[in-house]
Amino acid sequence: MDTKYYRDLVRPLVEGRKFILAGEPLAGYPRLVKQLRSLGADRLFLIASGRGTGDLPSEEDAEWVMLDVSASDIMEEIRVTAAALRRPPPRVEAALDAWDPEGSANVLGHPFYADAHIAGRRVWGRRRPEWEALEDKVCADAVWDAAGIPRAPSEVVAAVRDDLLSGHRRLDRGLGTAWAGDTMEGFNGGAVYVRRVRNDADAREACGFFAKHCDRVRVMPFLEGIPCSIHGMVFPDETISFRPCEMITLRPESGGKLHYGGAATFWDPSAADRTEMRAAAEAVGSVLRESVDYRGAFTIDGVMTEDGFRPTELNTRFGASIRGLLAGVPDLPFRVIQAALIEGEPLEYRSRELERLIVDSADEHRGGGALATVDRRQAETDTRHLVADGAGYREARGGEEADATLQFGPGGLGGLVFFRPDPERTPVGPSLAPLAAAALGLADEMWNLGIGSLAPARSVR
Repeated sequence: MDTKYYRDLVRPLVEGRKFILAGEPLAGYPRLVKQLRSLGADRLFLIASGRGTGDLPSEEDAEWVMLDVSASDIMEEIRVTAAALRRPPPRVEAALDAWDPEGSANVLGHPFYADAHIAGRRVWGRRRPEWEALEDKVCADAVWDAAGIPRAPSEVVAAVRDDLLSGHRRLDRGLGTAWAGDTMEGFNGGAVYVRRVRNDADAREACGFFAKHCDRVRVMPFLEGIPCSIHGMVFPDETISFRPCEMITLRPESGGKLHYGGAATFWDPSAADRTEMRAAAEAVGSVLRESVDYRGAFTIDGVMTEDGFRPTELNTRFGASIRGLLAGVPDLPFRVIQAALIEGEPLEYRSRELERLIVDSADEHRGGGALATVDRRQAETDTRHLVADGAGYREARGGEEADATLQFGPGGLGGLVFFRPDPERTPVGPSLAPLAAAALGLADEMWNLGIGSLAPARSVR
């Protein structure tokens, strides 16, 4: 089985149709735009949140407008963008109407934006509200229990100081506790509503944050180990699973906030732990299908502790690591397959063949990296080439072959830094986080960004 089968399978859903892509930075679209065009889609229309860091799509393949949103964190950026898509500015509607005067275009569904229509155009492959509701961190343990997955002890308490501190005292096993907020303000991710609490200063900041933003908080022991995730994908008759990925979650020198830095596929758990993670995904997929008629991809985030994988979050959508998983099959129309599943398109998906295609390719072709958002604004993308230097990197000198790249460019929060290791020159097996922390530290030195010192998690398994 190769990608040609799946391209031919979904081509009738794409060929000759108009598609709108909405809500991501413009620099995030080139691969998807090329993919849809290669399947016969008409020239696309993009409603971008901003320019973003990296290359842009070709004007031959797409027309675009930018919302130019600004925000103070990742979740605010998503919510501001969602509000702008719900009621697009007049200039956006005018440009869209000029491109699609008949109003016949479809918006390809994006998991962060759950409205049924954007500017009067139907969203094709929309995430259902009952699926989004399952991302609430205070509900996750019920899913693990229904699926029979081992988990860490936890308590869900009111977002008030006395209850939070009591939960902390009961559940601290010596490394502090991890607090995760509910979805009072909408679904959340990127570790924005997560705190590690080890001391009075951490507790004061966390209590103040959660009192302002949440009704309830899940408190659990802080788990040492490699942060990681596993994708599952639910079909009408079964659930498939992909390979484990590492979540690049780094630890600032002080304070209880964590630095979410993306995902990568260079890390390998043991064969037994890999099997356990994939079995967990398939068990959770069965629960989702039976309880809410779920379809499509989802992720389980967790930690590879000394006792094995322990889940912490359920994301009812494809996760950040999907780009790394698909690095070896760039022409696989995964987003279209996802939308077709959600829409109930009666296709011969051959789910186990799709599983083998993605897993085998992901094992052979590693990918991913790390990122950091910063306050400092940057108008254009500045790219630097790096070479390995001890446990980290230094900037390449003339004639040296690069082991990785750093990019600093525009972002919705001001500026955005990307660390991209060369897959052919990066070790497979160990955690990427130590190299990511070193690379982001080098970016901080190069551009004076105020990222601060970041430390990786420890491998304990």
